[in-house]
Amino acid sequence: MATDDPAEMAARLAQLEKDLRDLRVRLALLEKQLDPRSEHPSDRTAVREKVAYDWQA
Repeated sequence: MATDDPAEMAARLAQLEKDLRDLRVRLALLEKQLDPRSEHPSDRTAVREKVAYDWQA
């Protein structure tokens, strides 16, 4: 796949750079999906109250 044509090499490099940018965007989206979900404040309160109740029993 080696070539001496500078125009072809420049086009290939430009395509590879575009692919790399696209992959970085896709990776960022995947990482965002894997982030732990933030807990709703009412859920946190319910768990805290249940734990306090369980300890009183």
